[in-house]
Amino acid sequence: MKKRSFLLLEILIAFTLVTVCIVPLVKQPLKLYKREIEELEVMEMERLADWTFTEIKEIFLKNEISWDQIPGKGERSSSFPMSEATIEIPACKDKKIQREFHLTGRGEKQGLKGEIYRQLGVYVFLNKKKYTFRLPVQKIKVSIE
Repeated sequence: MKKRSFLLLEILIAFTLVTVCIVPLVKQPLKLYKREIEELEVMEMERLADWTFTEIKEIFLKNEISWDQIPGKGERSSSFPMSEATIEIPACKDKKIQREFHLTGRGEKQGLKGEIYRQLGVYVFLNKKKYTFRLPVQKIKVSIE
């Protein structure tokens, strides 16, 4: 009976070849997965910015920001803080997002019945990343006769 003394060496060489061939096959899908998670986070941030803008419009509809706090043409308001939000992506840890917004006056016109219209630039900041929106607002003069 013949003994095979090179069996262990052959197994080690085979294992090394399999490992060297498998690394590129595993590496590329992991890169794609990581990039997909990053893209999902970007999309969630954009969705959250849109949601924040709807909350800002609601603040204006409820008159929680007075006309004096709304900047005129060429002016900029101070920062308006908002509650913290959370981004939830499946299979990832939830992220807390700090939110605030600034207003800038882009234009002002007076209507036929005495109302004042202002075009605002709304800058939403989510963890210091800026998203820009536009919002027209109206002030109606009330005349007492």
